[in-house]
Amino acid sequence: MRILIGGFVAESNVYSNKLTEIQDFNITTGEGIVENLKIKEIAEEKNIELVPSIYASAGGCGMVSYDSFDYILKQFKKAIRRNLGKIDGMFFFFHGASYIEDLEGFSGDHALVREIRKIVGPYMPIAVVCDPHGNISQEHADNCTILRTFRHSPHTDRNEAMQITFKALINVLENRREIHEVYKKVPILLGGERCVSTDEPLVSINKLLNEIEADPRILTCSYHIGYLRHDSDKCGAGIIVVPNGPEDEEYAKSKAQEIYDFVWARHKEFHFTGYADEADIALDAMIKFEGSPCFLTDSGDNVTAGAPGENTYVLKQVLNLKDYNNKKILFAMLVDKELCVNYLKDKKVNDHVEFEIGGKNNWFKEKVSLKGTLISIGDLHRHYHEAKVVGKGYTIQLDGLPVTVVIGDEPVSFAERIQYEWCNVDLDAYDLIIVKQGYLYPELKAMAKHYVMSLTDGACMQRTERLPYKNVSRPIYPLDNI
Repeated sequence: MRILIGGFVAESNVYSNKLTEIQDFNITTGEGIVENLKIKEIAEEKNIELVPSIYASAGGCGMVSYDSFDYILKQFKKAIRRNLGKIDGMFFFFHGASYIEDLEGFSGDHALVREIRKIVGPYMPIAVVCDPHGNISQEHADNCTILRTFRHSPHTDRNEAMQITFKALINVLENRREIHEVYKKVPILLGGERCVSTDEPLVSINKLLNEIEADPRILTCSYHIGYLRHDSDKCGAGIIVVPNGPEDEEYAKSKAQEIYDFVWARHKEFHFTGYADEADIALDAMIKFEGSPCFLTDSGDNVTAGAPGENTYVLKQVLNLKDYNNKKILFAMLVDKELCVNYLKDKKVNDHVEFEIGGKNNWFKEKVSLKGTLISIGDLHRHYHEAKVVGKGYTIQLDGLPVTVVIGDEPVSFAERIQYEWCNVDLDAYDLIIVKQGYLYPELKAMAKHYVMSLTDGACMQRTERLPYKNVSRPIYPLDNI
C-alpha cells in the first residue's frame, strides 16, 4: 500500500502588517515530512510505503502572497500527477486558517484539497488532520474523505490526532467503502484564548466527542473552534462526524446534531482561560506577586497567532514603573528586523548599545529609546521544538533598570524552555517573564507560580466583539445576541 503525504501550515492573521512570502516558509521534502507527521511507526507496522510531496510551514503569520501559495500548490499537484495510479490514498496536515492574497475564497487549505480532488477524482481517499483554530465549510468537508482536528488547545495531542486520523485512513483503504462526512456549522466565533481544552465547556465537549468516537459506527468526530483573525464566510466553529460506513450516515447526522445541541447549550460558558485582565491591572498584579517565576502574556501581540511581535505597549508600561518590587524582568521578545540587520548584527557581547525601537504602524508601537549592554546573542527557533534556525536574538540588559529585553529579527514566541536555551537566555534568572502569547504554553505554565493574560490591543485583540467583520455568517455569537 502506498500513501502520499504532505502538509501546509499558515495561520494567517490579516491584521498583521507583514505579507508572508515563500522565504518565510520552512519547506520540508523527503523523509523530513514523515518525521513532521509522526506516523512512521504505524506505516512500518502496516508495511505502508509513504510517498512524500511537500510540507510547507509558516506557522503563525500574516496574509500569504498569491505567488508563494501558487508555488506550493504546484509542488503538491506535481507530486500527485507523478504518482497518480501508483498511490492508494493521501494523508495531509492542512492547518485550516490560511488566507491567500487574491485567491478566490481566500482559504489556501480549502483550495489545496479542491485542486487535488480535481486531479484524483471523487473516489480517492483523502484524509486531512487539521488544527482546531482553522475554518471549515461544507465544500471542504465534501472534498475530504476524513477530516479530523486536534482535541486540545494548547495542542498537546497533535501527534495523537495525526495518528488517529492516519489509522482511520488505513481502515478505509483496507476495507474500501464510500463514506461521506457530516458537517454542521455552529454560530460561534471565538478565539482560542476563550476555548482552552482544560477549561469548561471544552472539557465536557471533548468528553462527549471521545464517547461518540468510541462508537463502532463512527470513524472520527471533531469540534472545530474556528479562526477569527480574518474576515470570510468560512469563519466560525464547526462539527465534523465521519460515519464508519454508508449505512451509518444517518446515525452520524444524529450524532452531529447531538454535539451541536450540547455545544450551543453551553455557548455562554466560553471564557478567557486562567487569569486575564486589562493591561494596567495585569502588570500591577504580577509586580506585586511575591512568588517567582511569574509570566505575563501580551495577548494583543500574540506571535503564535500571527501577530508581528513589534508592539512596544507592554515594554513602555514596564519602563514607566516606579517600583519593580525587587523583581528581575525579562521581555521575550520584541521584533525589529531593520534594527537587527542594520545595527545589532555588528555588535559583540558586552558592547554598549543605544537605539530606538517601535513606531512602525498603528498597533500601539510607539517609539521607545533604549540603552544597555548586549549580554548574549543566540538563535531563534519556532516553538514545537522546530530545529530550523529562523533568525538571531540579541539580549540586552538595560542601563539602571532590572529589565532585560530580547530583540529578534524574526517573529518568534518563546513558548518552550529550549527556545530560551537556543537563544542563550537564562530563563531561570528572572522573576517576571513577558512573552508574546495568548494563553500561556504548557511548559511555561507548569513552572509558573502565577501568570496573567494581559488584554492588550493589537493584531490579536482578544475581544471578538471589537473586530470589524463584514463577510461572516450572521447571526453569530458573540457579535450578535442569539
